[in-house]
Amino acid sequence: MFDFKQVKLGLEEWRRLGNELKRIGASDKLELVLNIVVIPATEDEEGEEGEEHHQHTAPPGFMEDLSKVVDAIKSEYHASADYHSHGDHGELLVALTTDGTNIPNVIRGIIEEARGCESCMIHSIDGEVHLGNDVSAIMFGDSYKLTFILPGQDGRRLIIMELNT
Repeated sequence: MFDFKQVKLGLEEWRRLGNELKRIGASDKLELVLNIVVIPATEDEEGEEGEEHHQHTAPPGFMEDLSKVVDAIKSEYHASADYHSHGDHGELLVALTTDGTNIPNVIRGIIEEARGCESCMIHSIDGEVHLGNDVSAIMFGDSYKLTFILPGQDGRRLIIMELNT
């Protein structure tokens, strides 16, 4: 049975994150820098003796699909986005400046775009939120759960939030 209370709780947590980022940024814009590591969706099976076979080049279509994701992110969010390949995986880097309350929606939207890549799977996500030259928040996780670390209102404690994507 589907639990609507969990969905509501999840949305409330994302809203709380937006409120915290709004507090941190006050009236200033924040810069979001997001790095998403993606791997090809079709991986080779492990060998009989447990050895992994590492690819040194991306499969056909992988970089083309990743390029489409980057183009969609650029047009949707007016962000600076780029990607590059490391042979067996790719990295998608996104940077944009926006209001703190908008950052959770942008993060969720970018992750959803990356999930839409047919030949890609998200391996990991990490990022930072900057206020000027200062790092105001950090995040890390995967396409299912992100952990955010932010300064508390008193400036002495940290707020740690785990959010389902």
